[in-house]
Amino acid sequence: MSGGVDSSIAAYLLQKAGYDVKGITLSLSDLLIPLFGKTIHPKDHVEQAQRICNFFNIPHETLVRSDTFNEKVIQPFVHEYFQGHTPNPCVECNRYVKWDELLKKADDEGVFYIATGHYARIQKNSKTGRYELLKGKDRTKDQSYYLWQLTQDQLKRTLFPLGNFTKEHIKELAKELGLENAQREESQDICFIPGNNYRDFLHRYEPERYQAIGKGYFVTHDGIRVGEHPGYFHFTIGQRRGLHVSLGYPVYVVGIHPEKNEVVVGTKDMLKQFTAQVTRLNWISIPPPDYPFEAHVKIRYRHKELKAILNPLSHDKISIKFIDESEAVTPGQSAVFYAGERVLGGGIIEGA
Repeated sequence: MSGGVDSSIAAYLLQKAGYDVKGITLSLSDLLIPLFGKTIHPKDHVEQAQRICNFFNIPHETLVRSDTFNEKVIQPFVHEYFQGHTPNPCVECNRYVKWDELLKKADDEGVFYIATGHYARIQKNSKTGRYELLKGKDRTKDQSYYLWQLTQDQLKRTLFPLGNFTKEHIKELAKELGLENAQREESQDICFIPGNNYRDFLHRYEPERYQAIGKGYFVTHDGIRVGEHPGYFHFTIGQRRGLHVSLGYPVYVVGIHPEKNEVVVGTKDMLKQFTAQVTRLNWISIPPPDYPFEAHVKIRYRHKELKAILNPLSHDKISIKFIDESEAVTPGQSAVFYAGERVLGGGIIEGA
């Protein structure tokens, strides 16, 4: 229970379907309050979740899991940025914090199911016996991309009450019920980074490392220096804004060399990629494949699906050959594999 509309209506729909419901709020960012003050995990979110539970006459509990969140999400996030990668902390949080911690709590209380307000669906394939992760019906809100790390054991104990609804329908339902959060705007920020300013976050979280890296150079693909930058970790593959490099044509970040503190810039055409290497694989709707096959791949949440050939290299690495034109393949981001509605699996992009 975040205190938002989605988790609130998820609880309502479960109640309506006859489930006994309890609201759990995870308090995750308490360790960061000394760095940022009350902008990290404000108390009103917990209090609003409590009021929503009171409204539906269901019990509520807050679990403090800031140590786990710091270890499993924040530290890897910081490490990846200093490696010159662009991580996706929501993916790690779902797998290693939300589901792990909620299922532990469910076990403690003798409860089988957990539920969230994600826009996704789950079905059991009667022929294979596998639990399959499906896209949410509302394609503009589909969140299956963030859930590719979930395991079969986690999926069989998960309910997604919102999976068959549109966001607009959920908001209208909240208004009809008279929920206080019906008009609340959704935050697009990473939950532990105020204003989504990850550069300031890195500076506050690891000031010595931040300062030690210092300034570096923008270079062309053939190594010519064309400007200075404040540190390679300020940039991501495909970035155009904020470079302040004038070469007589639109300039994009096409490569990052952490060991040299260099950011490679070039034309948009230089972002085009034909292959990618993906590691840390998790297969959901199919068992681990041992042969090449065709699928659609998303390499960012808001990126269109790309047709590709997936070629397994080992149990934990796969090579992707794009059939559709791809650009800005970014190490650290998730590559998620689809076959129509189904999420086949996914992994972390290692390189292009």
